[in-house]
Amino acid sequence: MRILGIDCGTECTGYGVVKIDSRDELQCIAFGGITFPRHAHMADKLRTIFEKLSHVIEEYQPDQVAIEDVFYAVNVKSALKLGQARGVAMLAAASHGLPVTEYAPLSIKSAVVGYGKAEKEQVQLMVARLLRLQEIPQPADAADALAIAICDLHTAATLRRQAVGR
Repeated sequence: MRILGIDCGTECTGYGVVKIDSRDELQCIAFGGITFPRHAHMADKLRTIFEKLSHVIEEYQPDQVAIEDVFYAVNVKSALKLGQARGVAMLAAASHGLPVTEYAPLSIKSAVVGYGKAEKEQVQLMVARLLRLQEIPQPADAADALAIAICDLHTAATLRRQAVGR
């Protein structure tokens, strides 16, 4: 099972591809961040997100996509822009026939750290440890995207175990 995790943002959209092997061990396949020039127009950012994520999907052939769910935001304008970026990321996945699963930040942190209110640094350290990486993935959005992918893989493994027990 190979998952593309996406951490959407209008300054940087992180992505991470993780797979689980036959021994149930996690492996990091790829990660990175899609960044934009400081004064880029929103339409150009959205096109770039779509094009680059489409390229990642074509190159790494994930089985599905996991994305962080909408969270509470104080700034309405920022929340709307984030929603647009999430929509474009979902469109890239759907355009390639991939299912999309959404996870709340609390669920992601719980799956990776074991505590839903973990600090960002704790999540990044656990991502590096779980994937046996020498350093914390950069940019930070890529580490978050890897955490989302790990959450999806852990959730899928739990659901498989529950199905076998029935």
